[in-house]
Amino acid sequence: MRAVESSVGIRIRRFRLEKNMTQDQLAAKIGVDRTSLSSYEHSKRMPDIFVLCRMADIFEVSLDDLVGRKF
Repeated sequence: MRAVESSVGIRIRRFRLEKNMTQDQLAAKIGVDRTSLSSYEHSKRMPDIFVLCRMADIFEVSLDDLVGRKF
């Protein structure tokens, strides 16, 4: 499970940077504080499904793409 969490954190950071957003900007849009977002990006915490869905909408990607799920 740790590899999946690490992968999600890396993807969150990559998509955020692709959108030219700061951590503060994304945190405000998803309704968490910047330290929580930093914890997600550094794989110290895993966002809940509702936060993941908000991020996927903001990044304009599917939830599968955000979490790295492949078929």
